[in-house]
Amino acid sequence: MIDTSQAVGLLDLHHLREWYSAEELNLLLEDPEPVEEMFWTTSETPVWEELESIPQIAEVLHSLTEPGQTFTFQGEEPINKYAQGARLDDGNFMLELAVVDGRAYNMRIAYGPDADQMSSHPDDDVERYGPQSLTLAQVYEVLAGWVSGRGLPAGYGGSIHIYG
Repeated sequence: MIDTSQAVGLLDLHHLREWYSAEELNLLLEDPEPVEEMFWTTSETPVWEELESIPQIAEVLHSLTEPGQTFTFQGEEPINKYAQGARLDDGNFMLELAVVDGRAYNMRIAYGPDADQMSSHPDDDVERYGPQSLTLAQVYEVLAGWVSGRGLPAGYGGSIHIYG
């Protein structure tokens, strides 16, 4: 495995190439840890595991290959926030973020100008290829911001369903 200084040397502008390996590029990218201790589980891995780094979120999402498979991320006890979602029939994901403060304020996340107009009722399905049907990259972008304490990235929104 090459180290960062070697990766920088390989990316020197005097040695341009058509492509760079993921290993080379990842050495240059930030590999932040979550701002608080977080745990994850999926319908395929029903044991709670510690989230070791933000890029691990992508690995968790990639492990869900069939419609209906689910994931959950949450903090330590007592739980003050969680994220949950599922792989949809269209190959994308639905994502919900929640803040827990006596009640659970569950926000179904969507992308685009109509995000706040979409339903977050638990009995309402996510429309195929609609604003709430998010690609793996979009779910990763939202979860990376959420886990690192930055909140929703620009362009995303949602509607709230309150439990309790």
